[in-house]
Amino acid sequence: MYGALLVAGMGAGCNNSVSALSKDGAVGGAAGASGAAGQSGAGTAGTQGAAGQNLGVDAGGKIPLGSTQCSDGIDNDGDGLIDSADPECTGPNDNDEATFGTGIPGDNVDPCKQDCFFDGNSGMGNDGCEWQLKCDPLSVEAKCPYDPSYAGQHAAECSVSASQSQKCIDNCRKYVPNGCDCFGCCAIPGAPNPVRLAPTCTAKDFGDPTKCPPCTQVTQCAKTCDRCELCVGKTTVPADCGSTSDGGTSGDASPPKDGPGTPMCTGGVSCVPGPNAMCPSGYGCVTGCCVPVIP
Repeated sequence: MYGALLVAGMGAGCNNSVSALSKDGAVGGAAGASGAAGQSGAGTAGTQGAAGQNLGVDAGGKIPLGSTQCSDGIDNDGDGLIDSADPECTGPNDNDEATFGTGIPGDNVDPCKQDCFFDGNSGMGNDGCEWQLKCDPLSVEAKCPYDPSYAGQHAAECSVSASQSQKCIDNCRKYVPNGCDCFGCCAIPGAPNPVRLAPTCTAKDFGDPTKCPPCTQVTQCAKTCDRCELCVGKTTVPADCGSTSDGGTSGDASPPKDGPGTPMCTGGVSCVPGPNAMCPSGYGCVTGCCVPVIP
């Protein structure tokens, strides 16, 4: 996605220690045993689930896997890209295939306070994450612009390195794509500043601040994008990537053995984005890394 950048894992299993692999981030076996309830339905059959199309939003504010626009097997926005191959799908729980908005009712509607952008539900409290846009010197939110007076009086709340609880770090950061923080603020290669993945923002609008507003990353819960890693806005890695060294960036795990130009994943299991991306059961491929699927 971002030309196949934010891609959910796909596959039907292979001869390794993992019993099943994930398709579009949904959990289950090749036959989609859980598909009848629309909760997962992984594999080649049962991706949507027999009742998955009209289940609506559950009590936790989440739309069941198989019925979201980024997991239903349909080209919802008509751009020729489906689900995990669509650049605006940030994961299988995303219900807006056309923009970087989540499509989840009530998600991040507070003009000032933001919660975990990638956890697949709306509302604050369950993830422990909260970021006040009045703290952000780059905030252009009309209803909540940067307020230097507020920032000065709330130094702890406005700290980009120490404002979030450990609960937030534990609950949200594992779902964050490379290059982003917990609040959907992503450092786009070549852009003068990070941009927020707003409902008005698409992959082709990264240079338009009216559609992809500038933002300051909360570095405490951000994931960097190393030289041999994919990230939001970065679709390829240098041709010499694909060895255990990435030319000076430390910490990268050994990549899949798919030849030069293969993305690595710092501190996790690497995957090659695309229609055949392979990850363990319960994981999906996002920016070249196998990340947990949101339960």
